[in-house]
Amino acid sequence: MRVHVESQLDCSAQTAWEHVKTSAMLVAVSQPMVDLRPLPGEEFPEIWQQGMTIRCRSFLFGFLPQGTRELYFERVDDTAREIQTREHDAMIRRWDHLIRVQFVSEEANQKSTCLYSDTVEINAGWLTLGVWLFASCFYRHRQRRWRRMAATFSSGENS
Repeated sequence: MRVHVESQLDCSAQTAWEHVKTSAMLVAVSQPMVDLRPLPGEEFPEIWQQGMTIRCRSFLFGFLPQGTRELYFERVDDTAREIQTREHDAMIRRWDHLIRVQFVSEEANQKSTCLYSDTVEINAGWLTLGVWLFASCFYRHRQRRWRRMAATFSSGENS
């Protein structure tokens, strides 16, 4: 099953992209619905890099453990402003996540805007429908947080 959510952000595509690539932003937009933590003795990188594999623990609402999740960063494309991950855990066989940031407008004396989208392909066997429902809510939550944060990024862009 597929989830696709997109939002217009009040910041430039390049500014959004620079934030998309950071571990700090992933953690910030996921909370408080999902709390992602590196495995004990490991750290998240400052910037996601193509080819890297990260293992982490996830907790619903900060306290309900969801097990260990593996994220493989198949593609981090600065030109297209896209990240493609292949993710899975004990419950979810396939969670293929495409993040895309697209230019919308950047005019003199106007706020810059961009389009941010999350597209996720999910396969969790007989749990797929429930996981899809969760993912639909989760990505809407993430994008609400993205919209709030993007407004703060743009305060210095087009004064």
